[in-house]
Amino acid sequence: MEPALVDLFCGIGIGSLGFVKAGFKIAAAVDIDADACRIYEANLGVAPIVGDLRQVTGAAILKRADLKRGELPLCVGCPPCQGFSSLRVTRLKKGQRDNRKSLLRVFARLIDELLPKVVILENVRGLAFQRNKVFFDEFVMHMRRLGYFCDYKVLDAAEFGVPQHRHRLILIGGRNVIPVLPETTHSDPGSGDKKTPWKTVREAIGNLPPLKAGQRDDRIPLHEAAAHSKSVLEIIRNIPPDGGGRRDLSRRLWLPCHKKLASKKKRGAESIYGRMRWDAPSPTITSRSHTPSCGRFVHPTQDRGITLREAARLQSIPDNFKITGSKERVGQWIGNAFPLDLAESLGRQAIIYA
Repeated sequence: MEPALVDLFCGIGIGSLGFVKAGFKIAAAVDIDADACRIYEANLGVAPIVGDLRQVTGAAILKRADLKRGELPLCVGCPPCQGFSSLRVTRLKKGQRDNRKSLLRVFARLIDELLPKVVILENVRGLAFQRNKVFFDEFVMHMRRLGYFCDYKVLDAAEFGVPQHRHRLILIGGRNVIPVLPETTHSDPGSGDKKTPWKTVREAIGNLPPLKAGQRDDRIPLHEAAAHSKSVLEIIRNIPPDGGGRRDLSRRLWLPCHKKLASKKKRGAESIYGRMRWDAPSPTITSRSHTPSCGRFVHPTQDRGITLREAARLQSIPDNFKITGSKERVGQWIGNAFPLDLAESLGRQAIIYA
């Protein structure tokens, strides 16, 4: 019999699908985004509870799952991470609190109410460092008081078969059992390691039909290239293929905002309008990865930004997983997803303890 899974902050369900592929069965899922839950149900056949987890009780989740406290094999939680991210766009005013950080405490409260056998937490690596570490330490202490042993580490999704460098803090907790995180399966082919080489951008998107800026391929959902202005197209066309970046451009092609970023030496500015490399994993796919001005999101050789289909493949999302909505929402859902191949690897480890 397949062990049951509850997925909190489930989004459109890419992480859930990975755990299903590892052998789990979805008993319940929860997310505040009704549109994301609609996509989840259409693809996974389970209707999530639509609600704010600050108001949803563990009892309601257990009722949906038809389980009692202490019976649930696995609970997965990926609380919205922007409050802990070093790339946070929203700047808080002095004295203002970021309420997204409180969602980690909400997750801790729900673990108490559900008391699952195994817990998996996924979040940005910034949660484990500097001023955010107090939140993570508090969470770990809460887990220990409930009788959980925890193993946690910052993992790179590329080391688990995802064609993308995506560093995330992963915690696995086991009640009355000492769990360990899974061993990596992939590595840098130049390292001399005998593991499977990293999956590359070429492997993920190299067989998709070529497009020009503004074109779409109606045969492949989400494979539509954004149209670019003349000035942006000139920038892109002058970026060397296969890994070139803004620094390779003549300064006359720099936009005023690029010069401003360079003068301030702002973190991340070097990646703006950068091309991906064919034979390496992509950089981290974000909610704005279909926008070249937001990072190294230009196609390795074609003069355009990557499409949402390419972003999805770099997140290890299968083509038959149907995602519908505005470009902005689809980009957000793809960028925020728990990469399927990483989730499956964690699921295969968690099922040992569940």
